[in-house]
Amino acid sequence: MSTFCAAGKDVLYEAMNREDWNWRALQLRVARKTLQQLVAPGSVTAFVLDDTIKIRSGKKMPGISSHFDHTTGRHVMGQQVLTLGLSCAEGFVPIDSELFTGKTNVVDLPAPFKDGRSIPATRHRAALSQTKPEMARAMIARTQRAGITAPYLLADAWFGTKPMIAMAENALLTPIVRMKKNTMKYRHSLRLPDKVVCTEMDVRALYQSAVRGQWEKIPGQPYQSKTVVVDLNLNDPKDAQARWIKVRLLFVRGVSDSDKTQPGKHDRCVFLTTDVNLDPQRMLELYAMRWAIEVYFKESKQHLGFLQE
Repeated sequence: MSTFCAAGKDVLYEAMNREDWNWRALQLRVARKTLQQLVAPGSVTAFVLDDTIKIRSGKKMPGISSHFDHTTGRHVMGQQVLTLGLSCAEGFVPIDSELFTGKTNVVDLPAPFKDGRSIPATRHRAALSQTKPEMARAMIARTQRAGITAPYLLADAWFGTKPMIAMAENALLTPIVRMKKNTMKYRHSLRLPDKVVCTEMDVRALYQSAVRGQWEKIPGQPYQSKTVVVDLNLNDPKDAQARWIKVRLLFVRGVSDSDKTQPGKHDRCVFLTTDVNLDPQRMLELYAMRWAIEVYFKESKQHLGFLQE
């Protein structure tokens, strides 16, 4: 704080406790101005969505809950921050963030807000009531209204769900997300000699029927791939009306590990995009831009005190 003024820490704490300051609007204005100076004309840009957890303990620590930390593989108490940023060749800029509170072991606030209509009170209610797709949809809408645009939305496997894909479709974004090898069903057309049969199958079944033994080398990269165009119902199967869209699944495996003569099933990964014309090499190049948010989390936590306040 001494970089900007001669005030002490008491002034900083008082400012952080103000309920009439819109920190989100300030961050959005700073991000927009930064991107205007950072992004070169014609540079490829992509929105990146990810979350990070700050482990906090103590029965009197307000606003925390239980979260599954996929880095440690266990449930921890703390705060989870969902962040939206923009990645490009010139760098990464965080645009918006939202605290997400789970449904388990929620620690209430010790006292109500002075004004229930204030900005922090409103955001606290959103943290308790909204799902991550709802938060992401609101953040992207605010970002687009501010004039910050990008054609793609990148996210890891924890966001490879139907609600997240539907959210990207509604925001007119092309998602490129890594998918879990779960039971999500895709409709695949099998061409037989006398007819075409449409079958619903999960990723494992698709691998057995359309990928195994049909790998293709990606030029210039130590990977093999196979793409399959399938249909995905974005609505719940129990809904009366289906919402089918065409998606492209990219199966990828590495071939550069000298210790293995044949890659195992855990060496494969699957990516999804709604742009069925996107070739495998370009798809991987775009998805690689997602790594910038991981660097941002690490650097801001290590050097800038992110989530220490």
